[in-house]
Amino acid sequence: MAESQVPYPNLPAQIAAIRASLSEPRFATYLQKGGGDEAYAIALYLYNARVAKAFMFPLGVVEITLRNAIDALLVTQHGTTWHLEAGFRNTVLMPEGLSTLDKAIQRGGAGAARGRVVAELTFDFWSNLFRPNYGALWRTGLNIVFPNLPKTTTRHDIQTMARSINQFRNRVAHHEPVLDINVTDVYASIVELVGLRCTETAGWLKHHSTLSTVIRTRPRGAAAGFVNLGSRLAPDFIAVTEATTIEEVATQFDRKCQVAVCLDGEGALVAAFGPLDLVRFFADDSKANDGMTAPREQTVGALLAAINVGGGWTALPAEGPVAAAVDQLKGKAINIVVGTDATGAVVGVITRSLRRY
Repeated sequence: MAESQVPYPNLPAQIAAIRASLSEPRFATYLQKGGGDEAYAIALYLYNARVAKAFMFPLGVVEITLRNAIDALLVTQHGTTWHLEAGFRNTVLMPEGLSTLDKAIQRGGAGAARGRVVAELTFDFWSNLFRPNYGALWRTGLNIVFPNLPKTTTRHDIQTMARSINQFRNRVAHHEPVLDINVTDVYASIVELVGLRCTETAGWLKHHSTLSTVIRTRPRGAAAGFVNLGSRLAPDFIAVTEATTIEEVATQFDRKCQVAVCLDGEGALVAAFGPLDLVRFFADDSKANDGMTAPREQTVGALLAAINVGGGWTALPAEGPVAAAVDQLKGKAINIVVGTDATGAVVGVITRSLRRY
């Protein structure tokens, strides 16, 4: 699943469309976990997807390691074509195991090599070989397949581990929720089972696994799925009126404060501009006056009348999604977003250059 650094808006129409695509019964699980909050439910769904993605590598390693190890054992016991040998098929395998094997042979195609058949066999097939029905297979084979097996670990212990891993794998494969499963325990079982076969492979798996990082991203709280604009607004702006002199504005601009917000007599937002707009005004005014300009005599009103700043800023509600502001700033025109509250009062600003989003 691709990760985005830009919060998704989660607007009502978007959530309604997502719910329809996922289906209400499937979404209901996450909605219940989210206490009825739709945005939180979406955040939990995404977290579930991240966990599933993080498990693809460990699950792949344990499945391949297990099947290759058992395949090697069967080769020593029944030859390189064990999947075709009557001694294995009719004596060792239970009816359901034989049926699974024949389906894999069929999927592999006529004359398929053993390696192809092994690749077609499911994790169910390999994990089921540890059931009590196959006890004879493991009397001498358990320590061969698992050379690092402690003396206290039995076939039943291996069966329990393999079964739990397989059940978890099937949930992930069918995109089912794993929110109520102790995924740390499942991961520990995977590492342990791989380590019983090869400690080096287990160490390699642990080194490259991203699960511990993903687990820390689980959303908490009912607002986890929504980031509002107000949480990202900078309070550092210069409040001016049309009567404010250009000199006053210029002396207040600094590295931290890059926006002047012009308000009318009642405090309503009129315009917003930055240092570059000031430079443009100085350049035009100086050119028109033979290289002379008088910042103490010029006002913000004169600046707004002389240059068009309207296309470089926009106002958005502070309680709206920050993603809406990001969309504006990612365009070519808007350099300043001004956040306003329900009364229209200015709360803060975001600029393209500061990238506070």
